[in-house]
Amino acid sequence: MMFPTNVFRDVLPSDFNKLNKKHVTEDFVAENFKLLGWSVYTPFNDTGIDLIIEKIVKKDGSTPLDKSEQKENNECVKITRFIQIKTRNLVNNIFGFTLRSKDIRTDPRHVFLLYSDKTTSTQQDFLIITIHDLLEFFKSTNHNPFASFTFRKGNAKMNDLKYNTNDGKFYWKDHSWEAYRNFDGLKKISDPKIDLELDTFSKETRSLSNELLNDFSRGQTFPSQDFANKVKTFIMSNRAQRSDPSYIVKLRKRVKEYLKLSITDQAVIDSMDKYTEYILSKSDSDNEE
Repeated sequence: MMFPTNVFRDVLPSDFNKLNKKHVTEDFVAENFKLLGWSVYTPFNDTGIDLIIEKIVKKDGSTPLDKSEQKENNECVKITRFIQIKTRNLVNNIFGFTLRSKDIRTDPRHVFLLYSDKTTSTQQDFLIITIHDLLEFFKSTNHNPFASFTFRKGNAKMNDLKYNTNDGKFYWKDHSWEAYRNFDGLKKISDPKIDLELDTFSKETRSLSNELLNDFSRGQTFPSQDFANKVKTFIMSNRAQRSDPSYIVKLRKRVKEYLKLSITDQAVIDSMDKYTEYILSKSDSDNEE
């Protein structure tokens, strides 16, 4: 069986437009996972997760033969994955897409599925990668698309993922992404190690996220790397301070006092008090304990 397979055989990907493509894409992805025994759910709210998929697998990632084996075999594990789908046509063999800091979840079960709905005239592809593996890839290849720029140009679309027509493979710059393509990518996210060691993977993902998101790129504005290094040092110093919840509370109090010096509308002040009353009162009670 091919994966992905065209589950909508009466239509072609080119028949869809941007007005209905998102819905069709999610259905296409969902049906492909269902064909391989996954249970697929649609989140009630749109929080950046398009599908939730679950499956019972053996500890080696393979699927049990039948339900009786699932019940009898203590080696079986129920795994869950949260899928965020990004669908693109290849333009000049480039899979261009945006990936913002808000897309970065620290739950290692979060998965990006990059769907090329028309790699070639007859071929469609899934590139499937967990958030942990994605962040680890960026770190190991010294490529950080999340570093804050002095002045960002354009829409921050990433155009580093390309399809090489000579060998029929996907690359991120010079690094092969075949390990995440179709069945290979599916095999990686089917590994129950993430679920069995969720706490460990969560901490690693959080650490990778902090390292990449709290970075600074000098861009084209400042030619000096020394300047960039000073900014990085300042960022890390401030992040260490802000890791203490009491620091945040004190900062909120100072901001609140400052605002009250310039705000004369009592209704605005009352609204501001309601906004901050919970966190400030909770902090005070915690300090008393």
